[in-house]
Amino acid sequence: MKRIYIVAMLCLVVAVSIVSATGASAPIGVDTAKGKAQDFLNAPDATVQYQKTERLNLGEYYVFGTGDGQVYVNARTGVIERATFDSARKGCQDIRLDRAAAEVAARAYAEEKYSGFAKKSMQLTRSDLVSHGDAGSEYSYIWREEISGVLTPNTVVVNLNPSTGEIVSYIGIQRGIECPLEPKLSRDEALKIVAGQFPGIRVTGATADLSVEYTRPDVQTLTWVITMRGEPEDHVLQGGLVVIDAQTGEVLMVSPYL
Repeated sequence: MKRIYIVAMLCLVVAVSIVSATGASAPIGVDTAKGKAQDFLNAPDATVQYQKTERLNLGEYYVFGTGDGQVYVNARTGVIERATFDSARKGCQDIRLDRAAAEVAARAYAEEKYSGFAKKSMQLTRSDLVSHGDAGSEYSYIWREEISGVLTPNTVVVNLNPSTGEIVSYIGIQRGIECPLEPKLSRDEALKIVAGQFPGIRVTGATADLSVEYTRPDVQTLTWVITMRGEPEDHVLQGGLVVIDAQTGEVLMVSPYL
């Protein structure tokens, strides 16, 4: 079964979703963070300019401009959890790199930048050529760690130019697992709850994944993430995505196809 890339994790790409604890340690300081950013760029003499300290749902970050994008340094751990490279987007209208070669390049970058990538059970949950219309396209590869059949918040996103193979952007999130991984709600029970969210639907298929999500600040929750598809009505897709607390059965999110 192909793993779905759920809406909550999709928001991670724009760095506005998934609340996560960063620990009780004191901030590392701007100068130290600047050095971490230069190390990440493999350029100890690179011009890295502090822009701001930003509190996102992912945590607190020192944001640096590089003249060619931005680097987000976790203010507690010093880990670079997001980086963008504007010049890498040039020429992305032409697709010269095939999917296999693009995945090899993306995986190599993930292994270089994400500590322990090769040792974790990282599952490729998304592999797409994403079109931005006149702005061109980019390959997008997303991995999530899987433990005992459960997807965790530990995520790597690598986007690259389909013409040159240059890295356009990177996200790497790594957190400890703080909630039970055994659901009280069975898959069949979760599917019945989801069916109730789409009354009258004539179900043609469904996928269900157990996934650890941050449902409140610093609170991890084991969830069932279910996509339910139904026969179209008046050429309109029926069904959608539903996230359910796998312990209590509470419906946490409903996102219809409409």
